[in-house]
Amino acid sequence: MGKTSWGVLGLLFACIAPLASMANGAPTLTVATDVWPPFRMLAQDGKFYGLDIDILRRLQARSGVSLELKRVPWGRALKQMQTGQADLMIGLAKTPERAVFIDYLQPAYYQCNPAFYGKARAVAGIKDYEDLRGREVGYVLNSAYFAPFDEDLGIDKHGVPTEAQLQRMVERGHLPLMIGTDCQVDYALSRRNAGALVKADYLPPSPVVLYLGISKRSPHHGLGPVLAKALHEMVISGEIGTLAKPYQP
Repeated sequence: MGKTSWGVLGLLFACIAPLASMANGAPTLTVATDVWPPFRMLAQDGKFYGLDIDILRRLQARSGVSLELKRVPWGRALKQMQTGQADLMIGLAKTPERAVFIDYLQPAYYQCNPAFYGKARAVAGIKDYEDLRGREVGYVLNSAYFAPFDEDLGIDKHGVPTEAQLQRMVERGHLPLMIGTDCQVDYALSRRNAGALVKADYLPPSPVVLYLGISKRSPHHGLGPVLAKALHEMVISGEIGTLAKPYQP
């Protein structure tokens, strides 16, 4: 993520045998994404793994739609969804701005909760939303958390490209506070020495609901209902809940 030019890592899900429809020239849809543990992580060989990757593998198998991962920074991925250069994104929070160019496939497949983190002294006085006034809060650029925070110009917000960078800045004292989603930050804190970051008592009431989205400009937009049907089956069967268990802190 960030300003680094990552290039493209084409990654077909080789563990799934090609279906007959693929052999007959069915299209391959591009999923634009970047690292966001525990949903999307990189192994030493450069391949993605994580909850979203497990979901996409099962989704491909259920739907018969061939999917290919492309690693690009999150903000650039959103721009590619605007133009139709990318077909799909996963792990999307829904916003009115994004809904202009993205169709959110129903149902949502997962949800997290926004939370504020910092050293114990920094979070001690945060008991409600108004306690954020007068404090600098780090956040990840192009991310959506909750209303009214996302649009609140009265809070001193400092945007950075990635969650990993944001956490390091708070751990090193360059920022007093950060906002994140508990699925991601709690997972990261449970797996490394995170500089004694703790969660504030104030917890926003609105969850961050995650969707798979298809670009309205995608030439393969008509496959959205096929993917949505397969996703719905995975949600109601409890399959996604089972897939998520190894990634929960």
